[in-house]
Amino acid sequence: MAHLTPRISEARIDALFAQHLLRPTFGAAFLKHARFSGKVASVDVQQPHPMGRGSVDLMLTLEDGTVILVENKIDAAWSVAGDAQPDRYRASVEKLQGQRIRCGSLLLAPELYLSRSRHKHLFDRHVSYEDCLDLFEGENRELLTRAIAQANSPYEPEPDVASGDFFSAFRAHVATRYPGLVLKREPNGKGVRPTGSHTFYFDVPSTLKPQPALPRPRMSLQAWDSGASSPSVKIMLGGLAHRTDVSVPSSLREVGGYLRPAGKSLGIVIDTPRLDPSRAFLDQISAVDEGLSGANQLNTWWNKNAAELGYAVNGQ
Repeated sequence: MAHLTPRISEARIDALFAQHLLRPTFGAAFLKHARFSGKVASVDVQQPHPMGRGSVDLMLTLEDGTVILVENKIDAAWSVAGDAQPDRYRASVEKLQGQRIRCGSLLLAPELYLSRSRHKHLFDRHVSYEDCLDLFEGENRELLTRAIAQANSPYEPEPDVASGDFFSAFRAHVATRYPGLVLKREPNGKGVRPTGSHTFYFDVPSTLKPQPALPRPRMSLQAWDSGASSPSVKIMLGGLAHRTDVSVPSSLREVGGYLRPAGKSLGIVIDTPRLDPSRAFLDQISAVDEGLSGANQLNTWWNKNAAELGYAVNGQ
């Protein structure tokens, strides 16, 4: 088998730029490409969006107080959980400007990505990786060069037949037995699922009622979860992972639910059995139904009782 070059994550490029932007020469050159003037005073990585949902890849604050919100892309599609990423940046800029803070948004990406993006006009400025290449040396320059090359050969998942069959059967089972649950379309098209796929994503507008007092949720069910003691079905509220002070509503405890951080989100969780997408669907039907029963309970709880959590989060 041919050796596969590990793909470079956007988080790694975030860290690369964050490491160098406080250097006066680098920072000044970067701001010149971005058509901003001044000096970078601070750089924060993966900060919550001022508009309240999602995170900003790099938040630059200049010495004069100007804030630059940077979205970094190599080859990934835009996240559309809740508001689309470009819309979040526009909303965050407007919010900060409403607070009389000078602010702008910036899309940082390879030239190929910038040339093909239909949403780059939603950002105030654009800087290409190629613009910055000569600002780096040695291994750092090589890393950015590889990221540029990666943009020219985007990720194409290797199909896994067994996983594809399992996810297809799971989708059909949900449609016929659990009409209150609606799954998102397969992200790769044509039912392709790569090896290691383990998460089922629900279509929020078709499944969960909006709750004005809470961030727009995401909902998923995992076949397995290496970062937790059990797989689970979760409703996730972005930017609220720090709210460990929120009490679990009694109505949620009654259905076996609890609260825990899930990345940068607050997870509303019901534990579910482990599933193995590499094995036959019918051999695991009892575990599948137990997991979907949990999803149904969580869905019903949210639509009837999520306002209780809204009161707790907002201190009412």
